[in-house]
Amino acid sequence: MKIYQCILATALLCVHSIAIANVELTLPSNSELLLINGKEADGNKEPSLKNGENQIALRYIGRYQQQGSQTQFSSDVIIVTFTAKDKQLTIGFPRIRSTRDADAFNSNPQITVKDSSGTSVDFQQGLLIKEGLQLGRDYEEEISIYNSSNKVAAIVALAAPVILASPPINTQAVTALPTKDSKAISDQVNVGKMLDFWYEQADEETKQAFKLKINAK
Repeated sequence: MKIYQCILATALLCVHSIAIANVELTLPSNSELLLINGKEADGNKEPSLKNGENQIALRYIGRYQQQGSQTQFSSDVIIVTFTAKDKQLTIGFPRIRSTRDADAFNSNPQITVKDSSGTSVDFQQGLLIKEGLQLGRDYEEEISIYNSSNKVAAIVALAAPVILASPPINTQAVTALPTKDSKAISDQVNVGKMLDFWYEQADEETKQAFKLKINAK
């Protein structure tokens, strides 16, 4: 009986290890998930991430009562970068009750990242800011550019690929266009080849006559 219990306990432990062999992330209900590791997120589905370094981008979407009416709040895009292994993490937002709270959050978002035991997890945080009109934003391009910077929440591996400039043309290696003189030299070379050809075709008497004619010049 004890052997059976040991086998069962071992099997359950293995199943549990497989089940959490990555990073499970729980998001606030009042959030909008935009990016996971540089790629557009699949709706607001809570992601299962690979072990190691990860980066997400999300926005706080909330409401608060202001002078008797409901005010909608949509924060700037928050970038969160963290490193974890086989963890169940939860991101938390503070409660916003006024325009003052909303402005303070946009200026310096106070969020939390905790594991299943309630212990805080280290993370880096940044903002994906775009000035002017916010419609039609390409978040994948924006985060790629952000990751090319040296900002605190950037991941170099997710940066935009570097496009190398074309090497300068080596003018010395470029074949010069034929000039009048070079064409004349080329013609003379061809003439010389023709003379050699006809000399080899001639009989000995003709060759001797040709040599005498050359020497007489």
